[in-house]
Amino acid sequence: MGISSDHGSQSPVVVGICVAFAILTFLVLSLRLFARVYVLGNMGADDYLIIGASLLSWAFIAATIVAVNNGLGQHVKYADQTKLITYSFAVWLSSMFYLATLGFVKTSVLWFYTRLGDRTLTRISWVMMAVITAQAGSFVLVAAFQCQTISKAWTATGPGTCVNINVFYLCNAALNILTDVLTYTLPIRVILKLQMPRKQKIALGFILCLGLFACVSSIIRITYIPAMLTSDDYTYAISGAMYWSVIETNVGIFAASIPSFKAIASRFLPRFIGEYSSGRKYGPWSGNTDARKYGSGFTKVTDPNHITLGTMNGKDEGLGTQIGATINDNSSEERIIIPDGKIFTQTEIETTVETNNIYDVPNERAHRSKRGF
Repeated sequence: MGISSDHGSQSPVVVGICVAFAILTFLVLSLRLFARVYVLGNMGADDYLIIGASLLSWAFIAATIVAVNNGLGQHVKYADQTKLITYSFAVWLSSMFYLATLGFVKTSVLWFYTRLGDRTLTRISWVMMAVITAQAGSFVLVAAFQCQTISKAWTATGPGTCVNINVFYLCNAALNILTDVLTYTLPIRVILKLQMPRKQKIALGFILCLGLFACVSSIIRITYIPAMLTSDDYTYAISGAMYWSVIETNVGIFAASIPSFKAIASRFLPRFIGEYSSGRKYGPWSGNTDARKYGSGFTKVTDPNHITLGTMNGKDEGLGTQIGATINDNSSEERIIIPDGKIFTQTEIETTVETNNIYDVPNERAHRSKRGF
């Protein structure tokens, strides 16, 4: 790839991080799709959003590697001066991929929150989705059309004007940190009141930690931006910001995908997450395509205003409502799947029949006494 490590170049570090996280994201996405398609038998909007985020992340990584091949990571005095326009074009392109990736990741996470069963969390998540969409869309447009004419963004020559790019990068970095923190801390209240096994709470806590690590990555990245924007050695100074951008976006994808892994663990490692019923069935593995249900993978919050079969029987799970067997029933535990948008009611009818041992006719004596016989 023409990468040189001479003169203290950061190019190998940038490429190594790019390749490592590209592979990690591919593995994570593969496991997520395996869980959704083959274990649960269905996909949701958050899955399609994370696929879009992964594609944009790989595009960002590809643009970064192209920039490395044209001078990124090297001290500018040692870079090939004839390649600097291509370098600038790759950096300009990568900024749009980066901003769009963040938007897709956070929207996917917020969509997942809407399926945890908490009404307040759902409403806030929808509001946050609107904010994130507007933010990401406006940032991508500003990055794309930062100069008029557009080519001035990477050639730095010719007629036209550009926005104050220093202010733009600092503002979008600060706003991204703010929305990161809001997005990944939203479900804390819900997790605290969830009635679920300790291992599942630990798993959800781990998700939040990864999400907050994405926030930390964004904070670390912003510390590189002033030097990147003001240094004369710009091809070298940008290195830290670029590889922390790769870390931030891909850790976000990983954090957003962890909930889907519970379906795999429930199917293949039930004891690991505290599930011991071998009679549970998940999607197409059960051989019954009618039982397919797409859920959050975690226990939902019980809403007193929302009564389902699960709340009446004391069990409500994201993978389907379970109706346990009675004490005298030796059959295995089964799942009743409630389709989205449907309301089910459960009616119990108890009938008592008294039998007269003499006539062997129900309530015959009682009827006769009422009739005067």
